[in-house]
Amino acid sequence: MGLYKKLRKYITGRRLEWPIPFRTDLTLEDIYVRDPFVFATDDGYALTGTIYRLNYNDSYGVAMYKSRDKLMWSGPYMIVEKAKLNKEYSDFWAPEIHKIGDLYCLVVTLKPVGGKRGTYLFTSRSSCKGYVMRARITPCDRFSLDGTLYVEDGRVWCVYCYEYIDCGDGEIRAVRLTEDMSGIEADTDILLFKASANTYEPYLGRYKVTDGPFLFRDNERLCMLWSTHTRSGKYVQLSAYSDNGRINGKWLQKGEPLYAGDGGHGMIFDDLDGMRYLVLHTPNVRKIFTREYEHPVMLDIIKGRDK
Repeated sequence: MGLYKKLRKYITGRRLEWPIPFRTDLTLEDIYVRDPFVFATDDGYALTGTIYRLNYNDSYGVAMYKSRDKLMWSGPYMIVEKAKLNKEYSDFWAPEIHKIGDLYCLVVTLKPVGGKRGTYLFTSRSSCKGYVMRARITPCDRFSLDGTLYVEDGRVWCVYCYEYIDCGDGEIRAVRLTEDMSGIEADTDILLFKASANTYEPYLGRYKVTDGPFLFRDNERLCMLWSTHTRSGKYVQLSAYSDNGRINGKWLQKGEPLYAGDGGHGMIFDDLDGMRYLVLHTPNVRKIFTREYEHPVMLDIIKGRDK
């Protein structure tokens, strides 16, 4: 096979059909997304995540899938389209949707033309349509990504990753939003920990990655999921907890990963019956020749089984 045909076969193996055909008979393995995020709606469940065609920065927006039972899904439904933002942004990474008061708050990582990548906030009165951009909620002078929201004492915080490409040893930081969520408050940006805090299999190279923070409560303990690469080349799902139960506490790392099977960027999801799941993507990269794509996995935390 000639070089051109080999290259074409390689590229075709990575590319998804776009626009993605709408289907009503999808399992989680059929939904090719990174950074999955699941939440309950009035009539079931919704799933969003990073969807790209060939390269990480060639997404055409934020899409959603819907389900009544967590088993069979339909979609995609486009909720933010790149074309309607005048094509001034790329990436569309790690979207999350949080219900805060009577607003649905979508946070997604975008790279503005000529600027540095960061997390942006969109809001709507509906979970699946009508989202309007409100503000950038990470500092404009930093490459940052994977912002998530957490409410403490009635105030909204954005916890995000300061990218290793700027600082070498990637960081997880937090900044408080203004009361009207129109921006971020000055002098509230704090360092929670660095990628080198990983006590499982610390990466020994120059650049260390922090990915996908997600905060949740386990009884009285404030916990965080986050992901990184290890010295043996694994992409793993790690966790940490705050010693005082607050964002500004000392964050202590749990030694063993929650998932070490080439997956991560997880979140905790409580279903309508009160069952708690860990949702993450695996594998971490598209495996070209075996045609394996990133897809969501939903793990029953109590029983440790796939759903």
